[in-house]
Amino acid sequence: MKRRIAALLVLLGLFIGGCARQEPPLLFHAAAGQRSALDEIGAIFEERHPGTRVNFSYKGSGYFLPDLVRSREGDLYMPGEEFYFLQARDRGFINNYDPVADVPAHFVTVLITPKGNPAGIRRLEDLARPGVRVGLGNPKSCAIGVRQEKTLRRAGILEAVLANTRMSAKCIPELGNAIQHRGIDATVVWSSTAALYLRDVEIIPLEPRYRAVVRLPVGVLTVSRDPARARLLKDLILSPEGRSIFERHAYAVDPGPVDEEGFCTGPGPTDLLMQRLVEAARVTQDPTLEVDEKTLGPLVGEVLRQRASK
Repeated sequence: MKRRIAALLVLLGLFIGGCARQEPPLLFHAAAGQRSALDEIGAIFEERHPGTRVNFSYKGSGYFLPDLVRSREGDLYMPGEEFYFLQARDRGFINNYDPVADVPAHFVTVLITPKGNPAGIRRLEDLARPGVRVGLGNPKSCAIGVRQEKTLRRAGILEAVLANTRMSAKCIPELGNAIQHRGIDATVVWSSTAALYLRDVEIIPLEPRYRAVVRLPVGVLTVSRDPARARLLKDLILSPEGRSIFERHAYAVDPGPVDEEGFCTGPGPTDLLMQRLVEAARVTQDPTLEVDEKTLGPLVGEVLRQRASK
């Protein structure tokens, strides 16, 4: 009997010890458009830190600050544009922001249509043609909506495109899904979003003057309950390994010069990203074409993944 009790106590001790090693999860507030890269980075971090779990809260960037003010919960923050990050810093949720070192990647805008391009879209100005069904993000909810408005205003077609708008998305995946299911004829999204729909879209690069580059800073929140572990994850994101993961998902790590509004000043590094995206969609949709790393670069893995999926 005593031996049985002793054995039970040993097992109980092992169980309690095992539970003690399971740390509370890190809560990471991140823009919905960053899911592809951050999910991969999070999985790597969990594998290298047994007992650690990363819970991502993905949503439109306009929702984050009100949520932080209300809940005061979270460990890391990576919204869909620097504007939202600076808002959080000014409210005391971020300290010690380095605008050079703390930006691992950038969004780049691109025009997409359903596969086959039924409306015959060739350039940004075509979104203003009568009868074209356009999808836009709600600028109060998501970063892409803000950037779309700036782009359309720069082109002088904002009012005409608003008249053609058939949906106002709360987050960027809604726009990708609408294109995939042919609910709209065209929209402007991040290149990383376009890369998720290679089988179902036609990708049309924007002229450099309309091609936006959006900085994506990451930081540890001042309300973090475990800032040491949060910094370890931030370090992985900012490392060469982390940046290479962003490149594999069609982000720009070194986008080249931009003007004061965040648009490309001319031909530059983002041209190569656009060429690779166009080729990636073409090769994904035609299984007879060779998957060539020379033309696809880091997008090879995404092409192979989508070719293999049903």
